[in-house]
Formats: sequence, structure tokens, C-alpha cells
Amino acid sequence: MNGRRAALRACAVLLCTVLLYTLLRPSSSLAAEPFRAVDLVVPRPLDASDAAVVEISLGALGRGQEVTVTTASGMPLGTISPFGLRTGAEAGTYALPVPKEAIEGGRLSIRLSISQPGGSRAPTPQEVRGVTLKLAPRP
Repeated sequence: MNGRRAALRACAVLLCTVLLYTLLRPSSSLAAEPFRAVDLVVPRPLDASDAAVVEISLGALGRGQEVTVTTASGMPLGTISPFGLRTGAEAGTYALPVPKEAIEGGRLSIRLSISQPGGSRAPTPQEVRGVTLKLAPRP
């Protein structure tokens, strides 16, 4: 009888350990950020006549979806809201101006998120196909 009790006690301890681990570990769905972070390097030092622009190439987006772009510190850069696209068609490439104060140490860190009914989430590689930082002369 003592061997049986010891076996039951060991099983109970093991079960409690597994249960606690399952409850306390960070879940991948809970730990996922609702944005995709992208770090961009300025191609050359900025001068007074330069304007920085972020170009974002989009694949197919669902109806009503928008791409929100902010800096890592939360400064809004813009929202891309394609309209009138056929289902499954690529949304194209969009340019958003970047204020010089958003660029620190020759780098720009941005966050991209897909806004849709029911909340926001990080875009997939098929939705945001590419992000580049370009410099152009100021108009």
C-alpha cells in the first residue's frame, strides 16, 4: 500500500507541476505584439535640402484593412487605406513623409500594424512586402 501511495503522490506532484507550467508560461498568442517593428538606415547623412520618405510596398489586403505606421516612440507617420481594389489585387506602393526629428543616429525605427474591424495585428510578409527609406530633395 505504501508503494501505491508514493506513486500517487509522485503523479500528483507531476500533474501540479505541468499545470503550473502551462498556466504561468508566456503564451505565444499573448506575447505577440500587435505590430511589426522595422529598423531602417538612412542611406547617407541628411542635409538641409533633404526630405526623408518611407516607401511601403503592400500585397493584397482584406476589405476594410488599413496599415498604420508610427515611429517606435509612437509618433504617427501615416495610415495607408487602399480603396477600390479588387479582391486579391496588390495594394501598391505608398510613400509617407518622415520628419527629420524621427531619425536618430542615422536610423529610423517604425512600427507597422494592420487595423481591421475587431482590433489591430502585425502584418504578414504577404501584406507588407517591403519597406525602404529614401532621401529626396525638398520641394
